[in-house]
Amino acid sequence: MKKKCAVFQGAGKDFSIREFDVAAPAAGNAGLELISSGICGTDVHIHEGRLGMPDMPLIIGHEFIGRIDALGEGNAVDALGNPLAVGDKAIACVAIPCGKCLNCLAGETASCLAFGVTYVKSAEDAPHFHGGFAEYLYSPYANLIKLPDSVDPLAAAAFPCGGPTVIRSCVYGGGLKAGELVVIQGNGSLGIFAAAYAKKHGCKVVVIGSGTNPERVKLTMAMEPDKFFDFRKESQSDIAAAITAYAKELGRGDGADVVIETSGGADAFPFGLTLLRTRGRYFVPGQYSDRGNVSIPPHLITFKALQIIGSGQYTIDDLGSYVKFLAGNPDLQKLFRELVDVFAVADADKAMASAEAGNSIKAVFGVK
Repeated sequence: MKKKCAVFQGAGKDFSIREFDVAAPAAGNAGLELISSGICGTDVHIHEGRLGMPDMPLIIGHEFIGRIDALGEGNAVDALGNPLAVGDKAIACVAIPCGKCLNCLAGETASCLAFGVTYVKSAEDAPHFHGGFAEYLYSPYANLIKLPDSVDPLAAAAFPCGGPTVIRSCVYGGGLKAGELVVIQGNGSLGIFAAAYAKKHGCKVVVIGSGTNPERVKLTMAMEPDKFFDFRKESQSDIAAAITAYAKELGRGDGADVVIETSGGADAFPFGLTLLRTRGRYFVPGQYSDRGNVSIPPHLITFKALQIIGSGQYTIDDLGSYVKFLAGNPDLQKLFRELVDVFAVADADKAMASAEAGNSIKAVFGVK
């Protein structure tokens, strides 16, 4: 049996559609048939040349959800200890923390100092299917999270990376508390999840996003933010004044308790600082590639005693928390599924172009 994959040939280049034979998985590994595999912002950055990759034919992609087709030898349990069987659905995590560095030994595996990923292997090397842009994937059991029957895999496909990354930023920042004012910068997939996550924690939520895509606005509003500002139509000064006034109305002091930057725009960072209350927390999971430098006023951080928390990765437990969040919120699953735009693996160039242009809120590969 042969399966297709889309091989990354270098920044800005078209993908090469290849076929390889499917073999039995090695010991400790599962073979999974594609249900969905998302194009993450990281994949866009790689394709644009903003994140360097080794000079070899790669199958990139790290958001694979599949149905277990075969199991290798060994104790077939997922990362959380759940038994795995042929036919089960699972999300594959590509992260390989070293387990030996200072951070790993302290339990901070999301910030491993020698971080690796499963897909940085040549597509020419058997068993070939190392990454997510493919109709098949081999994954170690320890990198799998089993999906319960109560979770729609296409709903899970909306945020299998962005969701856990936002969750990790919240963990680092002390969590979200009911009644807090949370401002989300950006209404892409990361921002939409952050808005939904904050609302489910009982927070008042303000989203600053783009109104150019009606479908994106519709889905943003479906998360029921308390206020929405279109940064293309309203000035930063007007938005900041409105948020300050809303914070005072809510009794939250001189600004937002939390700002979560998901837009990836460099200019969003200094603006986000101005929206925080004294002792406010700034979560920054969205600045994942070098978009250039900006000027910031350090004294603002000093005199408002601001807390700035970066979050570029997540742990396998965060992925488990994401699945648990989906299982506990079936109403959100229906909305999340609406974000997903499915492409065949053979249409990788079309899918990437749609993701880069922002036409697809969440482009994923799936069986069509």
